[in-house]
Amino acid sequence: MSRRITSGILILALLLVLCGCKSTQAEATPPELIIGVVAKSDATEYWMSVRSGMEAAAKRNGCRILFFAPDAEESAEAQEKLASALIRRRVDVLAVSPIDAVNEPAYLKEARKLGIPVISYDSAFESGEIAYIGIDNHLAGYQMAANLAKRLEYQGEIGIVSGELNQMCHRERVEGVKEYIKTVPEMKITYIESGYSGAKMSGEKLAQLRREHPEVKGLVVTSAVTALGIIESFEAVGLSIVTIDVQEDVLYALKNKHIVGLVAQSGYDIGYETINYARELKAGREKEKNIIIEAEFLTAENVEDYLEKHTQ
Repeated sequence: MSRRITSGILILALLLVLCGCKSTQAEATPPELIIGVVAKSDATEYWMSVRSGMEAAAKRNGCRILFFAPDAEESAEAQEKLASALIRRRVDVLAVSPIDAVNEPAYLKEARKLGIPVISYDSAFESGEIAYIGIDNHLAGYQMAANLAKRLEYQGEIGIVSGELNQMCHRERVEGVKEYIKTVPEMKITYIESGYSGAKMSGEKLAQLRREHPEVKGLVVTSAVTALGIIESFEAVGLSIVTIDVQEDVLYALKNKHIVGLVAQSGYDIGYETINYARELKAGREKEKNIIIEAEFLTAENVEDYLEKHTQ
């Protein structure tokens, strides 16, 4: 066999080996993980913070998120359509903050049929069957009530202004308030006004409540956006208000004592941990069913320390 033929055979063999290596490497490279996300909204500072945390986690973990939200935080039907569209897109994991946590949506059945894992964040499903990432909302309600009771010297009447009670986060906060107030004999909850999920209460409505219940001196408000709307009104003068969610404007209101207490629920942390959980779940690593994220309780006395710690 000539030297030229022998060299040709060796080169051909080397090319085949190299091609085989490239093929093996390509097969060993996992496909990009795509996580479908449906929020309740993308219009408030809290939800923008959730998205920011998700994007940071996705970038760090080398995965991609498809983030969608309905125009209004009360639009359960629009949210369900978005979730179904992501399932048809065959995302690897679906993360949802359910607007309607009571009635099982059709997209959960679709996801089970296709083997797509579903997790919830910020707000759980009522059934408790779906993994949840977020704070302990019942505890948050209890803490808000305890702080408000202290401010009112453990006597008198309070009101609750809540988001939609078919959202578990708001329902659990209300239940936490109720549980605490039961422990204080000289206090009672005079009214619960629901339906303010990320929406402001009008000055007219607040004026009506104050006319009908002049004895109410404090409010637990289960959404920071709603609380900010209340304190903008002249009708809020004389009311002690506690609320929840970390937003720049609500922290400013706390510093200036327009509200008296705040559960510092970090949307960024919830978003970040949701993507981490989805990635670990898809990789087949065992995870606790629920991931509870700690939330500090802030007052005018410790808010500066919180800001210093979280703005470094």
